[in-house]
Amino acid sequence: MEDTRIDDTRQNRGETWVLDLAVGADAIVPDGCGSGRDAFIEWLWGTLGECGLAGVFEGAVDAEAAAAAGLIESPRVLDAAGSPADRDWVAELPAATLSCWFTDELAARQAAAGLAGVPGCDVLAVRTEGHDADEASWRQSFAAIAVPGFGTVCPAWDEGESGASVHGSTIFIEPGAGFGTGLHETTQLCLAAIAGWAGQGGRLDCVLDFGSGSGILGIAAAVHGAVCVHAVEIDHRVHDAIRGNAARNGVIDRVVVMSELPTDAEPHDLVVANIVADVLLQHAGPLAAAVRRNPAGGLAGGVVLSGLLEEDVVRVAHVFTGLLGGPPVVTRRGEWRCLTFAPSTMANHGETRCL
Repeated sequence: MEDTRIDDTRQNRGETWVLDLAVGADAIVPDGCGSGRDAFIEWLWGTLGECGLAGVFEGAVDAEAAAAAGLIESPRVLDAAGSPADRDWVAELPAATLSCWFTDELAARQAAAGLAGVPGCDVLAVRTEGHDADEASWRQSFAAIAVPGFGTVCPAWDEGESGASVHGSTIFIEPGAGFGTGLHETTQLCLAAIAGWAGQGGRLDCVLDFGSGSGILGIAAAVHGAVCVHAVEIDHRVHDAIRGNAARNGVIDRVVVMSELPTDAEPHDLVVANIVADVLLQHAGPLAAAVRRNPAGGLAGGVVLSGLLEEDVVRVAHVFTGLLGGPPVVTRRGEWRCLTFAPSTMANHGETRCL
């Protein structure tokens, strides 16, 4: 997990000066303003915000490091819309490395001098970062991803236009903001399910993308013809990224970004949720209620659920089968599983097995 706060109005595209700090969990805020790392960071902004501070990177701990430190039981973690509070791994560390970005060298060095000797805060270094070189190197690490059963997911800066055809679909996603670049197996399973639904003539007047992340799944549905996509994402920090990705794919007028499930929307022809088992079960009722039904009450739309490991399949399938009235088709990629519920009149897609 990581957290970055940036004052976009102050950041330039040239060289940035960085002040690295080691801040303890029990750091004392000067002038009796409190204690703790969060309070210390707020004090940094209040003290240095008008003195050239452009951003604070508050540290990061990946799943493997968290498991090694005993913060979680397993490194098998899928970032999701409903991450529980204990996923704030940085907060659990006795000390975290913060990187404070400044607009010029003088501001960085003055801040370093002012923080020297503050209890619970150690000044580690003052250094420079070149944005242009860093961005070029970062971009080189991303390439177009071929997704079996769907087509290609390209970085947003690649040339071309999005589109869907019988030969495969193409969409463009900006990496780095929100889960879902096309690389993770759960995302690929959902993309294949969306393409399968569209390829079999599934209706796409209205689609729900629950736990939208980067917006990739809702955008894929829109590229396949969805008239309206409700992209539900509780993390407000990635809302602009979803809109940006939708604009890059030419579907911004059909993607509505929101923080909660819509309560007054028409039934959805396709509901897609790529999260984790516990969040799916927590929202099972509303998700099942969001899909379109036929006059007899049977399933008329489709439901795609992913972010599941093998051990999650039975309990999630059991709950949703009871709510949707029929068993799912299970697709797999690596250690991850995807459940697709569809009307019995529609054919299965991909490598499947029924429960």
